[in-house]
Amino acid sequence: MHARIRHLDGMRGLAILLVIGYHAYARWPTLLPYANSTQHIPVFSYGWLGVELFFMISGFVIFMTLDKSESYVSFLKKRWLRLFPAMLIASLLLYFAGGLFPEWSAMTPHVKNLLPGLIFTNPETLTQITGIEFKSMAGSFWSLYVEAVFYLIIGAIYFTLGRKYCLPGLLVPMLLLSASSVLKSLGHPVFIDIISKFGFIHYAWFMVGCLVYERMRGRDKLLHYVVVVFALLINFSYFIKNAGIITLIPLLIVMLFFIGSFYSKQLERMLSLRFLTAIGFASYAFYLIHENLMIATLIKLNVHIKNEFVMMLMPIVVASVLYYVAWFISKYAEPALRNLLKGKRVPAPEVG
Repeated sequence: MHARIRHLDGMRGLAILLVIGYHAYARWPTLLPYANSTQHIPVFSYGWLGVELFFMISGFVIFMTLDKSESYVSFLKKRWLRLFPAMLIASLLLYFAGGLFPEWSAMTPHVKNLLPGLIFTNPETLTQITGIEFKSMAGSFWSLYVEAVFYLIIGAIYFTLGRKYCLPGLLVPMLLLSASSVLKSLGHPVFIDIISKFGFIHYAWFMVGCLVYERMRGRDKLLHYVVVVFALLINFSYFIKNAGIITLIPLLIVMLFFIGSFYSKQLERMLSLRFLTAIGFASYAFYLIHENLMIATLIKLNVHIKNEFVMMLMPIVVASVLYYVAWFISKYAEPALRNLLKGKRVPAPEVG
């Protein structure tokens, strides 16, 4: 299994590069004038699909974690220990760096805005429940809120009903979402708003990852395929409604690329390249810090650099610096904090 996991690390590296490309070259043309020239290049304009790649990887890895967990609580504890340390470090970094970047309104560090990230709960849901207005420390945190609810649901199904109900069980929240428009017309708008914020629409991607894992283990059943195809139809219809039918092409490419990487030695070799696996190693911390710090820095640079071509190269420079920050977090800060939370003495880092 080890070689397989190596290529998944490379896949994580590729996913974060896609997301960074999207944020640097397509997402903010109003703030970064050079992006007007690059925002329609498909690799950038569809770079957000890197997040769906992360979701498929999560789906694949999740059964491994479930199989190694003794109970629901131990599973959630493992997931929490995996996600929380980097989230705490990244949130504090963004909080303290926020004051250095008054140029960008999204960088508004308030202590209360640390909360959504640290409890992995959508700020809009928190705002609805408490009446206090919350925002995320970074826009990219949204996918972690989706992951957290996914773990709660799949863990609950696995440890109560058993693994064979996991995929059909994940379809339920997606159907709930599909039925929400009907419920809304019956007059339950608050309930629907809360449901729509959980990100159930993305579960189709987790399910693709789960199904590939089950297939690799020879546990795939016809029902699984039916359920996943149904989930994908719900997901695709959502994307077609919001972004047009053309979006189907990149959606299918990303999905087939993920599935193909388990069957094609060439793809597996490409994804196992040191360059991609090294980025993959730091991808989680990189994902958490990249958007705010990169965009804010680019806005600052844009004041001084008048040459558009030079500005186009700047995201590469800025992202490279941030990669090393993310690498340091992943290599040293995160494991140290995780051991602290586990109540373990921290061994000295191995050299080499």
